Amino acid sequence: MTLLPSRSTLFVSSLLLSSLCFAEGEPADGSLIKDSTKAAVSTFITAGKNLLGGVSEGVLDGRESAQGTDGAAIISSGEQMKDRIAVEVLKLEPSDDNVSITLGFKNSTDTQLRVVNLGQTGVLLAIDQAGYANRLTGLDNPDEVTIPPKTAVRQKFVFEGMNEAVSTVRVWGQDYPVKK
Repeated sequence: MTLLPSRSTLFVSSLLLSSLCFAEGEPADGSLIKDSTKAAVSTFITAGKNLLGGVSEGVLDGRESAQGTDGAAIISSGEQMKDRIAVEVLKLEPSDDNVSITLGFKNSTDTQLRVVNLGQTGVLLAIDQAGYANRLTGLDNPDEVTIPPKTAVRQKFVFEGMNEAVSTVRVWGQDYPVKK
């Protein structure tokens, strides 16, 4: 079996080769070579980020447009949660290294709902009394929660250790107070 180079490998190789050829007649200081290489690598990195961003958005769009195999509608933003899911902080359990917070998700619709992408950076935060945010920790946290129609589900999340007491939990930009 013959392995063919990927398009991205060919692209970067051609950019670097053309940079070297272009800089052949330049003085020995190498600044043109350095600048050409910098531009080529920068272009490659930008293209890669755009490619990955497009893949991520495509997966999310596809997921939102299709129901789950169990008929659940997909919720992937705070805007989609409005008037469908109520969130409540039910329990807070601090420990030395982290804090566990149990959230209640109440579905007010006649359709099963699945809240997805909860593990993404900044989607779910514990905010302390000084206003500092702590993110989810470890792999123990679920990335999604499924809520049956006209019912509620409890889900525990573990956040990084806190220096101050937690005052609110933020889900997609909406703050929910911790009961005292």
